[in-house]
Amino acid sequence: MEEFSEILKTVCSYLNENHILYVIVGGVAVMYHGVPRTTVDIDFILKLEDAEISPFAEFLNSRGFVASASDIRAAFKEGSHSTSFFKDTLLRLDIQGINSNFDRMTIDRAMMVDLLGTPIRIGTAEDTLVNKILFQGEQDLRDAIGIVKRNAEKLDFDYIESTCEMLGIGNLLQNFLRDAESKNSAN
Repeated sequence: MEEFSEILKTVCSYLNENHILYVIVGGVAVMYHGVPRTTVDIDFILKLEDAEISPFAEFLNSRGFVASASDIRAAFKEGSHSTSFFKDTLLRLDIQGINSNFDRMTIDRAMMVDLLGTPIRIGTAEDTLVNKILFQGEQDLRDAIGIVKRNAEKLDFDYIESTCEMLGIGNLLQNFLRDAESKNSAN
């Protein structure tokens, strides 16, 4: 885990020092919001200008990643993500651009937190929850339940509902909340 923490600090320090707008989402955000789990990747949404892509890839390569500027450019162009593995490990960075209005909202609403002695921009509990409901994988739903259990009093449910409606997943949110409530009352 020490290697994972160092990667997180190193990459976020680079982004901060170069004034590159970003937000960490996915498993790291879930853990930050109180849900114990493991992950081998750090998911980033980045606002990178084309001229910033090559220096960023060079930075990653200089720190032991296998990163390709052309892969990052292609991912940004096609609205997907680029994966950069760390040395000969499973640890990786999943890097994507701002591909939707929701990505823009997530990056704009990011929280600046001190994590491991480094300022890091991380997705809010609400945006992390919406993202998990949007993707609907088995792990995503476990993460979403954990976020609700650990943050229920602090969550802005009006924002969550309006964002899910905007994304066309209001019905998925209602189903999730109903299922989460029945699992909660069964325990």
